[in-house]
Amino acid sequence: MTMKVKRFEASTMREAIMKVKRELGSDAVILHTRKYDRPEFFGLRRRNFVEIIAGTDIDKSGNTAAKSNGNTKSPVARKSQLRPIPPTPAPVRREPAEVENLKKELSEMKTSLNALMQKRQQEAANIRVSPYPRVFGDIYLKLIENEVDEAVAQDIIRSLDGALSEEQKENEESVYAALGKQLRRLIKVSGSINLTSTGHPKTVAFVGPTGVGKTTTVAKLATIFSLSQRKKVGIITSDTMRIAAVEQIKVYSDIIGVPVQVVYNAEDMKHALAYFSDHDLVLIDTAGHSHWDTERINEIRDILAVCYPLELHLVLNAAIRYRDMLDISRQFRALAYNHLIFTKLDETSCFGSLINMITRCNVGVSYLCYGQNVPGEIQVATVESLLGLTIGKPISKVIRKNN
Repeated sequence: MTMKVKRFEASTMREAIMKVKRELGSDAVILHTRKYDRPEFFGLRRRNFVEIIAGTDIDKSGNTAAKSNGNTKSPVARKSQLRPIPPTPAPVRREPAEVENLKKELSEMKTSLNALMQKRQQEAANIRVSPYPRVFGDIYLKLIENEVDEAVAQDIIRSLDGALSEEQKENEESVYAALGKQLRRLIKVSGSINLTSTGHPKTVAFVGPTGVGKTTTVAKLATIFSLSQRKKVGIITSDTMRIAAVEQIKVYSDIIGVPVQVVYNAEDMKHALAYFSDHDLVLIDTAGHSHWDTERINEIRDILAVCYPLELHLVLNAAIRYRDMLDISRQFRALAYNHLIFTKLDETSCFGSLINMITRCNVGVSYLCYGQNVPGEIQVATVESLLGLTIGKPISKVIRKNN
């Protein structure tokens, strides 16, 4: 005798066994089984399958063992100790009364389960939902739409809830007045550059990644202090990596009549500071680079180390993502900046990132820039201007109000 072996595939084990029985008979033996899944619909879903490899003895005339004298086993079957296919269980017949009792028990279990789930959902809802008036929800949505960080927005709403009486919460004017007070407590401004009266120049450096507008900001401030306030201003640039960067700052300096010194290292910086020792203000423009380039940040730190005492402003592009702003602020912490400047406010309509950064960095904002024109398009940051931007006022109205 020889053995006939065949592979069977089905969705369930029961279905696969039925296939084996139909084709090989009841005396067939299982050689191998496995479960697996197969992707369908271009990989969008997967379907479970069962595979059985089964065999049965056949004699030389082609008859299977099921049709021959029953107890004869093939050598292969004896060697492998193959197990017979278990008989398919017959369906259990239940009396009508028993079926009705089962249905009743299932219905009662379903009712109890639904009641328990509703209770748990209600308990969770009572924990999550605060009884805030509608105006609180309007304020929260307005803050989120303006890209204020969710945690900051929630803190603001909780503070409003704690600061107002139940009667005041129903008065929209009182709620918005309290909102203004709360935001004013969060907003930090450092004001304009304050010149010293010690007989030594005030030294101010500007750091930040590439393309945020450091050079343009230096030129704007040099114009304000030199032409408007009649102060003696000098510019130092260490931005020698960017093509035409030195030429750009020299063009500005020629227009406003402010001298420029170019430095490559800390020794050059010492000489430049000595050159401007009789000036009122020295503005230092540094090279821009990726905030992940720690080697370059360390080079800037080494050059600026000879400038202390030093006022250091981190310049941020207001139009980039808050997550990127946060990464930049963390990486430049090695330079110990103590002021923030936001540029390119004219290139975005969402200003929630400003208050996010103020609360995260815990430093004040000195200036807001909203264009490339020199002179102009820069103003000292105020609580009112940042408050207006945070609650969604357009930049044009905020600037017009505070100019």
